[in-house]
Amino acid sequence: MGNRPVISKDQILGAAYEIATTQGLGALSIRAVATACGVAVGTVYNSYPTKSDLVNDVVGRFWQRALSGCMAMANGGEEAESANSSSPCSSAEFEHDDFVAFCRQLSGEVGRALEEFRSDFLEGLAALGSYDLAGARRREAASFAHVRQGLQMALERDPAICRKKLVGALAPDRVCDLVWETMVDAARRKKPLDETLFALLRDALYS
Repeated sequence: MGNRPVISKDQILGAAYEIATTQGLGALSIRAVATACGVAVGTVYNSYPTKSDLVNDVVGRFWQRALSGCMAMANGGEEAESANSSSPCSSAEFEHDDFVAFCRQLSGEVGRALEEFRSDFLEGLAALGSYDLAGARRREAASFAHVRQGLQMALERDPAICRKKLVGALAPDRVCDLVWETMVDAARRKKPLDETLFALLRDALYS
């Protein structure tokens, strides 16, 4: 017998993600991934015991990639330097850690990501069944929670914001919860975030 191909879980996920994004989730199967990787079906099962596990990780990778540029900018430091230069969030707009500018750009990114998710994944997930759809929603929620944390980091890093104002109803967590929920709601309704929100943030948070 020849040597068995050695392949990592990440390589398997990469092949699955490529199938899902180019052919649709309907084309995603353990066998299809095994063929794409040039390994036996059992090798894929060693990393992903069920197709649902694989689908969930594919959805998780989608959200990670869709929002990685903006989150790198929110986190700052070396992570920001390694962000994809093609991402709108890696522009010079955030050179001075402007929270409102970040919110404006993040809103556009979230809208584009949700639109891409609807076109590439949602129909396929619905066809796979309620269990896979629920799993995908959990992955979406986890990714959104990470973005929400990044939003608060961006607020706290803006040196122009008046710290004395960040109390009570304007505490960072409450402000970011409101901004994020409004942002996602607008994206789901396929509408741009109202400029009024940005004006109110400027008026409420800055000196």
